[in-house]
Amino acid sequence: MKTEQKPARSFLVTSFQGGIGKTFVASGLARALHKKTGKPVALIEMNFLKPSSLRETIFESQEIKSSFLDYYMGNWAALSQKSLTKAFSVKDGVYFIPFSGARNKETLLPRFHLSENDMVPALGHLIRLFEQMQGYVIIDSLMQFSPIVYYLLQRADGIIYTYSSQPPSPSFAQKFLEEIDFRPGLRKKLLWLRNHVEDANESHESSLFEPEQILPLSGEVFDSGKDCPIEKHLQMLADKAISMAALGVEPDDSDDRVETIPEEIIDYSRKVRQEIIGDLEKKFGISDHELREIVERKIDDAMRRSTPPSIPGHNASAEVRKYLVDEILGLGPLEDFMRDEEIDEIMVNGPDRVFVEKGGRLVLTDRRFNNSDHVRTVIERILMPVGRTLNERTPYVDARLLDGSRVHAIIPPLSLTGPMITIRKFSRVPFTMEDLVYRFKSMTPAVAEFLRLCVQLKKNIIVSGGASSGKTTLLNVLSNHILPSERVICIEDSAELRLNQLNLGRLEARQQGTEAKNQVSIRDLVRNALRMRPDRIIVGECRGAEAVDMLQAMNTGHDGSLTTLHANAPRDALARLETMILMSGVDLPLRAIREQISSSVNLVVQTGRLADGRRKLLEVVEVIGLEENIVKTQTIFKFEKLWIGKDGKVAGEIVPTGALPEFMKSIPGSFLEENAYLFKENKATSPVEEEVGK
Repeated sequence: MKTEQKPARSFLVTSFQGGIGKTFVASGLARALHKKTGKPVALIEMNFLKPSSLRETIFESQEIKSSFLDYYMGNWAALSQKSLTKAFSVKDGVYFIPFSGARNKETLLPRFHLSENDMVPALGHLIRLFEQMQGYVIIDSLMQFSPIVYYLLQRADGIIYTYSSQPPSPSFAQKFLEEIDFRPGLRKKLLWLRNHVEDANESHESSLFEPEQILPLSGEVFDSGKDCPIEKHLQMLADKAISMAALGVEPDDSDDRVETIPEEIIDYSRKVRQEIIGDLEKKFGISDHELREIVERKIDDAMRRSTPPSIPGHNASAEVRKYLVDEILGLGPLEDFMRDEEIDEIMVNGPDRVFVEKGGRLVLTDRRFNNSDHVRTVIERILMPVGRTLNERTPYVDARLLDGSRVHAIIPPLSLTGPMITIRKFSRVPFTMEDLVYRFKSMTPAVAEFLRLCVQLKKNIIVSGGASSGKTTLLNVLSNHILPSERVICIEDSAELRLNQLNLGRLEARQQGTEAKNQVSIRDLVRNALRMRPDRIIVGECRGAEAVDMLQAMNTGHDGSLTTLHANAPRDALARLETMILMSGVDLPLRAIREQISSSVNLVVQTGRLADGRRKLLEVVEVIGLEENIVKTQTIFKFEKLWIGKDGKVAGEIVPTGALPEFMKSIPGSFLEENAYLFKENKATSPVEEEVGK
């Protein structure tokens, strides 16, 4: 029994060439689809950070309610079919959604680092809403193989490529066809649209591609007359679109595959590698730049003597050159991962198992080392610039790369699976509070504003959470709100924070090594920092006896200090502080320790990772004081989990509990009244949420 094929609902209108009439076609098709079917149509203009053509040609001086960027910055998962009209501007049955700059005197630039990968789920949610309404979605986007366009090539039911007969448009179209053929299943949903055709009645033989629709040179797109040539052809295009089958496939976002290298290239590269290495061993006393030039010249010579394998869809010569340069001068199989900004962590469990964390999920890659010696070579290459060694006497080591990435390595006999490497990467562009609010949705604007006030009011804050829960990132973001006039001393076990204060002193602990140097602990550095006239002290992580000196500093004039520690909950964080003080050997009764904690710590911010891998703020707790020998706290904000979707995504948000911070009550004047809105529930955070609500 044959199953009935669903009709196409979503269409990508695209072209490699600008000024070819792509937006003209997209808007005309949207109007024609609604006119023919009576169904709602979404016209989404994905022209990244450019002025909107729709706003100027369709709405003229009128303001559009919300852009796609407004929708993405808000609580987009809460948008429903009923609230679409309130969120977006509608005209003649078409929802017009420009990418940004929807209103007058509004900047096109977002307030945070924009990542296309992060916007893909929001775009998918919007497309599904219109499909569930039996409506249509038209996406206008310039063709470039970026994450969103690549997603749309797979997700859209139809691809309408717009070109003209004038050079270089046909050659661009031919290149697009070649790219499509490298990706299975895309050619079946491709429809060619030849624009600016002088003679609409020309013979079919003049078509350059099949199947093809044409659009004549003359006519107005919004002329509703029946005899308008362009209107007739737009209706024909709509008929063709309606007759197409739904061939779009939602990419599996849980399958974060890492690009693979063909085995033929790897085998060929290994054969010529030894020849190149043999020549390089005779070279001494040359700079890195000169060495790279020599290596690249040797690679070119080797490829001239022995031609690389020919693989469809691959530039074999370029891939061989990159592979060999990474192997000889870089980190070998790990170099691609170091360049990929979407990868947060790299884990090597012996020579044949390399994992990466991408999008909050751990992924087993196909990259392999030749053997354990190959892994050791990469470790030594990492440690050489920082002067660290790894041997049987010191079989584990912590270090950092030149870009600030944190590295831990351990070798046999302590590691039973062979040499192991763990690399924690950090963003090249430091995250801001806006990134955490609008890009990662880690917190709401109300929580962000409250934390900013706490830093500026010099409250002592502990950031608590599990491993890889975002503690260091949040600490770094909070430090951005320290006043420029303050002197900050930062103390870390291994330098990770990226602080930008002008009056900043940075100290790093020293491990006991084989160089006969004495170990210098974080506790030693905290004691020294007290003699350096700090206004604030930032400790990267409290994990031992340094907790005593940190609390002493917080309680003796160094207000506004920040630190992190590992704990599962705010109450556990306070208990861990007690334990660390007891571990230091200080002979104090438990009540005295708790009095010290309650008078030193003002706020505990709990971070965590949800089941879907996303990092969130889970709780913000104020420490009030000591009552009946128990540290008294109150929760200001708490994460509420709403549901878990079929795709495993956790829906929820950190919301106010209604409690007002005690320290705000003690501030004279109207400070509390002015900021009381932060602690009210259901506060809208964007134009979309103002219309929709949460």
